[in-house]
Amino acid sequence: MYFDKLIPIGFIIVLIGVVIIMSGVILSTFNQGQDSKIETAGVILIGPIPIIFGNSKSLIFISTAGALILMIVYFLMSRGEFIR
Repeated sequence: MYFDKLIPIGFIIVLIGVVIIMSGVILSTFNQGQDSKIETAGVILIGPIPIIFGNSKSLIFISTAGALILMIVYFLMSRGEFIR
């Protein structure tokens, strides 16, 4: 099947995400005494419909761009034209 090629790519993406989260936790432990401003943003995809949230305009813009890319990939994969 064509989607068997996506399994290693998905595993690598998840592994990169775990490494980013762990490095963020480690770096935040070194900055405990300093005052810092925490900015958040995220995307929840329910099918092809994104729900975007956050408290920083720049991060919301980045999340919106990422959601649009994910929606395009979703539509291409659902039509079967992503991998041929």
